[in-house]
Amino acid sequence: MKVDFYKAHNGLPSIKVNGIPLHSSYDPLKEAERAVESAAYKFRPSWIFVVEPGLSYCADFFRKKFPDTKLCALRFLKLGVENDLKWDKVIYDSGKDILSEKIFNCMGDEGVASCFFWTWPASEKIFPDETKAAWEEIKKVVIKTRNILNTRSYFAKRWIRNSTRFCLFSHYNAYILKGGIPVIVCASGPSLKSSIEYLKMYRDFYFLIAVSSALAPLTNEGIIPDLCLSTDGGYWAKLHLEFALKKYNIPIALSPEAACYAETLDKHTVVPISYGDGVAEELLSLCNYINVPAIRNGTVSGTAADLALNITTAEVFFCGLDLAPNPGFSHTQPNELEINGSCSDNRFCTQETRITPYTFNSPALDIYKAWFSETDFCGRLFRLSNNFNYSNKLGKVYDVDWNFFRQHISSELNSKPTVLYIPHEFELKDRIRQLSKSIKDNCMNREWIKCALPQEQITLERSSSQEQKKESLEKIKESMNRFTDEIIRTFDKGLKL
Repeated sequence: MKVDFYKAHNGLPSIKVNGIPLHSSYDPLKEAERAVESAAYKFRPSWIFVVEPGLSYCADFFRKKFPDTKLCALRFLKLGVENDLKWDKVIYDSGKDILSEKIFNCMGDEGVASCFFWTWPASEKIFPDETKAAWEEIKKVVIKTRNILNTRSYFAKRWIRNSTRFCLFSHYNAYILKGGIPVIVCASGPSLKSSIEYLKMYRDFYFLIAVSSALAPLTNEGIIPDLCLSTDGGYWAKLHLEFALKKYNIPIALSPEAACYAETLDKHTVVPISYGDGVAEELLSLCNYINVPAIRNGTVSGTAADLALNITTAEVFFCGLDLAPNPGFSHTQPNELEINGSCSDNRFCTQETRITPYTFNSPALDIYKAWFSETDFCGRLFRLSNNFNYSNKLGKVYDVDWNFFRQHISSELNSKPTVLYIPHEFELKDRIRQLSKSIKDNCMNREWIKCALPQEQITLERSSSQEQKKESLEKIKESMNRFTDEIIRTFDKGLKL
């Protein structure tokens, strides 16, 4: 690709790519001003994403029009550092990485939802294939964001209720002291079965974390995890925990938003997981819980990866991390949801009819697979099996077997990560009084609104007129007052959330 720099008639730098002007030959500054003014803005963006803006003349006019908005440029050309300094973020499209994941990692779901995507007009003519591919990736990240926001909107209030329940009933708390031996994380994909005998064989040489859905297949084989992790806020997540925790006193690493029976919280040792944001973080701090930091992720396995890497200086291995559809059961058996679902099987609605939808690929699996594929774990994270034939690859998460694991068993006396217990005693009435006051005082804070009503908060921030803002704010106020009153009434009645 031939790039020629030259001076326009007004003396400013301009450029041609393969003989086609990327900017005006007369006045590139005026051209940029007109282009920015003529762009169709239907809302006030928090981000502006520009596909190949060339010499960045448009950035100054975007900055003038939207002074509080962050600017991001997608580059097909390398035109020098000085052309990148006007942007808050610059992404170079190498064609090798997943662009949609780069955009999402840069802006997050709220940023994408309030982003104005735009192509510098001349770039579409000069880079037709690259531009088309970029907009396909933009479409993917917008769809991903829509799905995430729909999920957040559906579960948002439930997550806050779960967080309040956590603070009311969790007494026996703990944190994790870092160790130096390998950590194995067990998810419940079909490949887990191939590692069961090896998990037994080398049980003394690793710290075992089980995500909640892997509890049943592990404990069924007599393998007792050192820690169970659950982050799912949905009702069905409780069943996975309830199965094994009735028989075994396994410490639970639990995000406050996660679904868990009050009885389980009251009787078991819980390691509070903190994402560092949101209402749950405020409530944990208010109630003086010592927590373990971890990342928020769409899949519990993503949070487990981060947690495991932070509690050891050694390598981390995943068993059962398939992230792919399977022709049979999608999870290693036994599985509590499968047991529960099988109760309704009959000759008109068979087991095959019930499990067939899970044999096809899903957008959620694609999202989780993309996250693992795009994340750099610095060579410390591996996918472990007994030579299982995976149908996918996970970027730099390399597939290894148990011979490889054996080589990483150290002969030195490295310490094992240790769960340290901290009894957390309090009077329930005092805690209810404390939480009630916090909810009443903070319900109209931006952080609370964002957590309880994520889509409404984005609509408010996208509002381009005072009238729209006022209307959105009234709806939010009404919804938040109704929601907080509902929680307070539950406290007043002395009922369990």
